Amino acid sequence: MENHHPYSSLPLPGAHAGFRAMLPIDTFQTKSSRVYSELKRDITSGAYKPGVHLVRRDLVKRFGVSLSIVNEALGRLGNDGLVETKEMYGTRVISLSTETLRDEFVLREAIERHVVQLLAEHGTEEILGELLTEAETLDRCLNEAGGDESRPPLLHLEFHLKLARATGFGALEDTLKRTSMRALLTTRWITNQKIPHPADFHQQLVREIMRRDPAAADRKMHDHLHFADRKAPGASPARAAGSDG
Repeated sequence: MENHHPYSSLPLPGAHAGFRAMLPIDTFQTKSSRVYSELKRDITSGAYKPGVHLVRRDLVKRFGVSLSIVNEALGRLGNDGLVETKEMYGTRVISLSTETLRDEFVLREAIERHVVQLLAEHGTEEILGELLTEAETLDRCLNEAGGDESRPPLLHLEFHLKLARATGFGALEDTLKRTSMRALLTTRWITNQKIPHPADFHQQLVREIMRRDPAAADRKMHDHLHFADRKAPGASPARAAGSDG
C-alpha cells in the first residue's frame, strides 16, 4: 500500500544546496545568517555567558555590517530562545532557572520519543538511510579529540532536529529546536560529553528506528536521553534535567 504520510515525499537534507550555492555571497540574508551563526556559536559555547548584554553598536563594529542586519540576526536568536530583548534595556543572553530547564527537558523528551515512534512506523527507507549516514558522521565527530569545541554541540543538535524534520511536522522541529538550543546555555552538555559514550551511540538509535518497532524505538530514545543518568546514579533533579544524547 502506498504511503501517503506527509513526510514520505519530503526532499532529503541538502536537496537545495545547489540553489543556495548560486546566491550572491553579499546578500542581506547571507550577511544576516553569518552574524546569526557566529553569535549562536558564541552563545552556545559559553563565550557569551547567560545575562550578558549584547550591545548592537558593538556588534555592528565587530561584524562590519549594518544595524538592520544585526537586528535581523538578534531576532532569529530570540526566536531560538537564546536571547531576550526588553524595551529600554536592550538584548541579553537568556538566563534560565533550574526549574525552567527541568520543565523544558521533560517537553524535549516527550517530543523526541514521539518523533522516533513516528519514524519507526512511517519513515521511508531512503530517509532512514540518510539519517543513519548522519549518525555515523556525528559519532565520528564526537569521537575525535581536539578541534573546535563549539562544533560538536551544534552538530549534535542538528542531528536531533533532522530526526524531527524527517517526520514532516514542523511544530515538532520548531519546539525541539527552542528547548534544545536553550539547554546548550548551561554546562550540562559539556559535562555529559565527558562521560564515555559508545562509539556508535547515535547509530544505535537510528538502527533501532529501522527495526520498525515504535515501542522499541521509544524505549531506545528514552535510554539515549537518560544515558548520563545511568552512568551517574543518584543524580540530582538539576542534573537529570541536563541528561542529553
